[in-house]
Amino acid sequence: MKRLAWLVLIAGGSTSLTTSCSKSHPEAETLAFQSLGAFDYTEKMKLPADVTGWNGKYVKATGFINPLSQTRNLTSFLLVKDRASCCFGKMPQMNHYISIKLKAGEATNYSTDPVTVRGVIKVEERFDGDWPLGLYWMEGAEVVK
Repeated sequence: MKRLAWLVLIAGGSTSLTTSCSKSHPEAETLAFQSLGAFDYTEKMKLPADVTGWNGKYVKATGFINPLSQTRNLTSFLLVKDRASCCFGKMPQMNHYISIKLKAGEATNYSTDPVTVRGVIKVEERFDGDWPLGLYWMEGAEVVK
C-alpha cells in the first residue's frame, strides 16, 4: 500500500511539473530576416507597421553569429541574416541584424554554421548620443541550435 501511495504521489507530481514547465516556455513564432529588412532604413524614421508588430513577441530567429570582439564564451553578439554580413564581410545594414544578449549564466561560441536564437524581441531605434546603435534587440535570449 505504501508503494502504491508513493507511485501515485510521484506520478501526480511529475505531471504537474511537466505542465508548469510547458507553460513557462510558450511556442516561439518564427521570425524571418526578410520581414525585418524589407524596407530602406533612414535614421529616426517611422518604422513600418509589419516590423513594429513584432515588438514584444516571443520569437525564434535563425542567422549567423557576428561576434564583435571575441569568439568564445559569447554573452552578446549580432545575429545577422547571412555570412556576407558576418565577421569579415561588410557591416550589416541597421535593419539586417538583431542585437542579442543571452540569459544570465548562458554563453555560446562563434560558429560558421547558422544558429537559432529564441527570446522576446524589442523593436526600437536606440542611439548613443547621435550614433545609431540598432533597431532590433533580444535580451535574456538563448541559443537553441
